[in-house]
Amino acid sequence: MKLKHWKLALLFSALILPVISCEKTEDSAGEGQDLQVKKIVVGYSVFKPITYIGDDGEPTGVDIEALKLIDELLPEYEFEFQRGEQQAIFAGLQSGKIDIATTNSFWTQDRENRYLFPKENLGMNIEGLYINKKFTGIKSLEDAAVQKLRLAPMLSGDGNHGILLEFNKRHPDTPVEIPLTDNADAFTLSFSWIAEGRADFYIGPKQYYELLVESETGELHHLVNDVGFVEFGSVRTWPIFRKDEQELAAAYDRAVIKLKEDGTLRRLALEFIGYDTWAYEGDNVY
Repeated sequence: MKLKHWKLALLFSALILPVISCEKTEDSAGEGQDLQVKKIVVGYSVFKPITYIGDDGEPTGVDIEALKLIDELLPEYEFEFQRGEQQAIFAGLQSGKIDIATTNSFWTQDRENRYLFPKENLGMNIEGLYINKKFTGIKSLEDAAVQKLRLAPMLSGDGNHGILLEFNKRHPDTPVEIPLTDNADAFTLSFSWIAEGRADFYIGPKQYYELLVESETGELHHLVNDVGFVEFGSVRTWPIFRKDEQELAAAYDRAVIKLKEDGTLRRLALEFIGYDTWAYEGDNVY
């Protein structure tokens, strides 16, 4: 059995280059054998409740805990978690300093070109409109498109941008006009723009609305009377691998299938998010 030392792993997380080590394991017959264990650096950013630092100072969240369990199922690998900003993590994937990025990422064609997506997604987000509450008749993204509501400026290449591009492919007669910006704070600023009337809506995951606006401790809770949330579908989320980590991605896929089949991923969603996001897997998925 592989021994886990999470605090030790975090202490040495600055050593981000993959390292090969050797440790003793036991086979099914109880006989000792040598196993080459490959160190894998997992870059994560803070997107509570998906990935964040817990009260004990350790990385946690629905995706972090899933990856810890995946690590337990893969004795040939040892995961070390390293916190960083999303763009720095993606840069680390390309430079070889990071092996896996877990940032609640959606699939986009640009990311597919640059990185390696596994076959199995790790999570599901309930996707919806962050919308000015004066638009009481809007019940879907199609409604917003048909009524030509104004989308807040969006960062090009963002996962939500990819969702809107896909929506426009599916609805060529009533596309959403997508104003783009290079402002890295566009997501957070969108809530204020909507409340002020500079834009009518934005799109994003339900849990971020709950965390930022709906929660009484949310940093944008003062906008709760102006900005609401309307579900319109769901989106798969993925860990993203370095292009040359095909073998690791295949091992990850095998482990995730086990966690899906035994209900572990549903349990983690209920524990950290508060509802079973996997129940939305068949509903209007992007």
